Amino acid sequence: MKSGVIVATFGAAALLAPVPAAAWGALAVGVPNNVAKDGFAYGINSNAPTEEVARATALSTCRGTEANAQVHSPSSDPAKALCTVVTSFQHQCAVVAEDPAAGTPGIGWAVAASLDVATQQAMDNCKATAGPTRQQFCKRDAYNCDPV
Repeated sequence: MKSGVIVATFGAAALLAPVPAAAWGALAVGVPNNVAKDGFAYGINSNAPTEEVARATALSTCRGTEANAQVHSPSSDPAKALCTVVTSFQHQCAVVAEDPAAGTPGIGWAVAASLDVATQQAMDNCKATAGPTRQQFCKRDAYNCDPV
């Protein structure tokens, strides 16, 4: 009988324990064949209540229909038209890196467990597309981390 009381008490305590929020993030990018000419677009969303909301918001941001849209392009329409969600995530960080000079091809993005790791991966990806004379100009342009 006593063990039943202990189990019941433990069960009630478990029901009252705080449960971490199940937040979601997503990253969408639009990358034309000629980034130097047509630019690129992206959208990062985090702390969304569902994966579907995170994906829809990131895509809308990438396409420029959200107020906080991040579009980098001399002529952004080709890039925005190609926006697609590349990944959704929980408890991770998404980073976009770029060579900020107009008419340059250096871009990169990554999602990883920490901001430092995602930044390094995005920078490495940017350097790989920037070409040998522009690698040193890659920088982190934006990031968003989904809370733990």
